[in-house]
Amino acid sequence: MNRNQIFALVAVIGLSFGLFAYMQKQRREIETMDYEFENVRIQGINAQNLTFSFDLVLENTSDLDLKVFDIAFAVKWNNQQVGSVATPRAYIVPKRSTQVVPLTLTLNKNELSTALQNAFSNLQNFLGGVIKIEGTMAVGADVLRIPRYPFEYENTAANLVGQSISSIIQ
Repeated sequence: MNRNQIFALVAVIGLSFGLFAYMQKQRREIETMDYEFENVRIQGINAQNLTFSFDLVLENTSDLDLKVFDIAFAVKWNNQQVGSVATPRAYIVPKRSTQVVPLTLTLNKNELSTALQNAFSNLQNFLGGVIKIEGTMAVGADVLRIPRYPFEYENTAANLVGQSISSIIQ
Protein backbone atom coordinates (compact mmCIF):
# COMPACT_ATOMS: atom_id res chain seq x y z
CA MET A 1 0.00 0.00 0.00
CA ASN A 2 1.24 3.42 -0.80
CA ARG A 3 0.99 6.46 1.40
CA ASN A 4 -2.22 7.85 -0.19
CA GLN A 5 -4.05 4.54 0.20
CA ILE A 6 -3.08 4.31 3.88
CA PHE A 7 -4.23 7.90 4.45
CA ALA A 8 -7.56 7.17 2.68
CA LEU A 9 -8.08 3.99 4.74
CA VAL A 10 -7.35 5.81 8.02
CA ALA A 11 -9.73 8.63 6.98
CA VAL A 12 -12.55 6.19 6.15
CA ILE A 13 -12.10 4.33 9.44
CA GLY A 14 -11.97 7.61 11.38
CA LEU A 15 -15.08 8.96 9.67
CA SER A 16 -16.90 5.68 10.31
CA PHE A 17 -16.10 5.79 14.03
CA GLY A 18 -17.05 9.47 14.16
CA LEU A 19 -20.39 8.82 12.45
CA PHE A 20 -21.08 5.87 14.76
CA ALA A 21 -20.30 7.98 17.86
CA TYR A 22 -22.49 10.84 16.56
CA MET A 23 -25.43 8.51 15.91
CA GLN A 24 -25.06 6.94 19.37
CA LYS A 25 -25.11 10.41 20.96
CA GLN A 26 -28.23 11.35 18.99
CA ARG A 27 -29.91 8.07 19.99
CA ARG A 28 -29.24 8.83 23.69
CA GLU A 29 -30.72 12.31 23.24
CA ILE A 30 -33.80 10.88 21.55
CA GLU A 31 -34.22 8.20 24.22
CA THR A 32 -34.15 10.90 26.91
CA MET A 33 -36.56 13.17 25.04
CA ASP A 34 -38.55 15.25 27.51
CA TYR A 35 -42.33 15.23 27.43
CA GLU A 36 -44.97 16.98 29.47
CA PHE A 37 -48.73 16.97 29.63
CA GLU A 38 -50.51 20.30 29.38
CA ASN A 39 -54.16 21.27 29.29
CA VAL A 40 -55.24 17.87 30.59
CA ARG A 41 -58.98 18.25 30.95
CA ILE A 42 -62.21 16.41 31.12
CA GLN A 43 -63.92 18.43 28.41
CA GLY A 44 -67.47 17.25 28.84
CA ILE A 45 -69.71 14.83 30.65
CA ASN A 46 -73.26 14.22 29.51
CA ALA A 47 -75.75 11.37 29.54
CA GLN A 48 -74.16 9.70 26.51
CA ASN A 49 -70.41 10.31 26.61
CA LEU A 50 -67.33 11.57 28.39
CA THR A 51 -64.51 13.45 26.63
CA PHE A 52 -60.89 13.71 27.77
CA SER A 53 -58.43 16.01 26.01
CA PHE A 54 -54.79 16.81 26.58
CA ASP A 55 -51.69 18.14 24.88
CA LEU A 56 -48.61 15.96 24.79
CA VAL A 57 -45.68 18.41 24.60
CA LEU A 58 -42.50 16.85 23.16
CA GLU A 59 -39.12 18.54 23.46
CA ASN A 60 -36.50 17.44 20.92
CA THR A 61 -32.98 18.26 22.14
CA SER A 62 -31.22 16.25 19.43
CA ASP A 63 -29.65 17.55 16.22
CA LEU A 64 -32.06 15.47 14.12
CA ASP A 65 -35.66 16.10 13.11
CA LEU A 66 -37.88 13.52 14.79
CA LYS A 67 -40.94 11.85 13.38
CA VAL A 68 -43.44 10.75 16.05
CA PHE A 69 -46.07 8.24 14.94
CA ASP A 70 -48.16 5.27 16.08
CA ILE A 71 -49.27 7.11 19.22
CA ALA A 72 -51.42 4.79 21.31
CA PHE A 73 -52.70 5.53 24.79
CA ALA A 74 -55.15 4.23 27.36
CA VAL A 75 -57.07 6.21 29.96
CA LYS A 76 -57.66 4.55 33.33
CA TRP A 77 -59.94 5.59 36.17
CA ASN A 78 -58.91 4.07 39.52
CA ASN A 79 -56.73 1.55 37.63
CA GLN A 80 -59.62 0.35 35.46
CA GLN A 81 -59.18 1.05 31.77
CA VAL A 82 -62.01 3.20 30.50
CA GLY A 83 -60.83 3.63 26.92
CA SER A 84 -57.96 3.68 24.49
CA VAL A 85 -57.01 5.39 21.25
CA ALA A 86 -54.43 4.75 18.54
CA THR A 87 -53.80 7.64 16.19
CA PRO A 88 -52.33 7.00 12.75
CA ARG A 89 -51.28 10.63 12.35
CA ALA A 90 -47.56 11.44 12.35
CA TYR A 91 -45.96 14.57 13.79
CA ILE A 92 -42.60 16.14 13.00
CA VAL A 93 -40.60 17.59 15.88
CA PRO A 94 -37.84 19.71 14.32
CA LYS A 95 -34.35 19.54 15.81
CA ARG A 96 -33.88 21.47 19.05
CA SER A 97 -37.56 22.47 19.28
CA THR A 98 -40.84 21.69 20.99
CA GLN A 99 -43.99 20.27 19.38
CA VAL A 100 -47.49 20.11 20.87
CA VAL A 101 -49.51 17.00 19.98
CA PRO A 102 -53.24 17.42 20.80
CA LEU A 103 -54.96 14.15 21.77
CA THR A 104 -58.61 13.42 22.55
CA LEU A 105 -60.54 10.41 23.82
CA THR A 106 -64.35 10.33 23.72
CA LEU A 107 -66.07 7.47 25.52
CA ASN A 108 -69.65 6.50 24.82
CA LYS A 109 -71.61 5.35 27.85
CA ASN A 110 -72.20 1.90 26.32
CA GLU A 111 -68.40 1.37 26.14
CA LEU A 112 -68.03 1.65 29.91
CA SER A 113 -68.22 -1.22 32.38
CA THR A 114 -71.16 -1.31 34.79
CA ALA A 115 -69.02 -0.15 37.72
CA LEU A 116 -67.76 2.80 35.73
CA GLN A 117 -71.22 3.64 34.43
CA ASN A 118 -72.37 3.89 38.04
CA ALA A 119 -69.39 6.09 38.93
CA PHE A 120 -70.03 8.41 35.98
CA SER A 121 -73.72 8.63 36.82
CA ASN A 122 -72.76 9.98 40.26
CA LEU A 123 -70.46 12.90 39.53
CA GLN A 124 -69.13 13.05 43.09
CA ASN A 125 -67.94 9.40 42.94
CA PHE A 126 -66.31 10.06 39.60
CA LEU A 127 -64.46 13.18 40.78
CA GLY A 128 -63.02 11.23 43.74
CA GLY A 129 -61.16 8.90 41.37
CA VAL A 130 -57.68 9.02 39.87
CA ILE A 131 -57.22 9.41 36.11
CA LYS A 132 -54.11 7.87 34.57
CA ILE A 133 -52.97 8.15 30.96
CA GLU A 134 -50.46 5.56 29.74
CA GLY A 135 -49.19 5.18 26.23
CA THR A 136 -46.44 4.57 23.75
CA MET A 137 -45.34 6.17 20.52
CA ALA A 138 -42.84 5.33 17.83
CA VAL A 139 -40.04 7.86 17.36
CA GLY A 140 -37.76 7.88 14.34
CA ALA A 141 -34.98 10.04 12.97
CA ASP A 142 -33.04 9.19 9.82
CA VAL A 143 -31.77 5.65 10.48
CA LEU A 144 -32.67 5.63 14.19
CA ARG A 145 -35.97 4.24 15.43
CA ILE A 146 -37.44 3.69 18.87
CA PRO A 147 -40.63 1.66 18.33
CA ARG A 148 -42.14 1.88 21.84
CA TYR A 149 -41.27 5.16 23.58
CA PRO A 150 -43.43 5.19 26.76
CA PHE A 151 -45.26 8.12 28.36
CA GLU A 152 -47.62 8.45 31.33
CA TYR A 153 -49.55 10.94 33.42
CA GLU A 154 -51.64 10.68 36.60
CA ASN A 155 -53.92 13.13 38.43
CA THR A 156 -57.20 13.16 40.34
CA ALA A 157 -60.37 13.56 38.30
CA ALA A 158 -61.34 16.57 40.40
CA ASN A 159 -58.20 18.42 39.25
CA LEU A 160 -59.02 17.79 35.58
CA VAL A 161 -62.48 19.31 35.36
CA GLY A 162 -61.28 22.85 34.76
CA GLN A 163 -62.87 25.96 36.18
CA SER A 164 -66.04 24.45 37.56
CA ILE A 165 -68.09 21.29 37.52
CA SER A 166 -70.88 23.12 35.67
CA SER A 167 -68.48 23.85 32.79
CA ILE A 168 -68.12 20.15 31.91
CA ILE A 169 -71.70 18.97 32.36
CA GLN A 170 -73.54 19.26 29.06
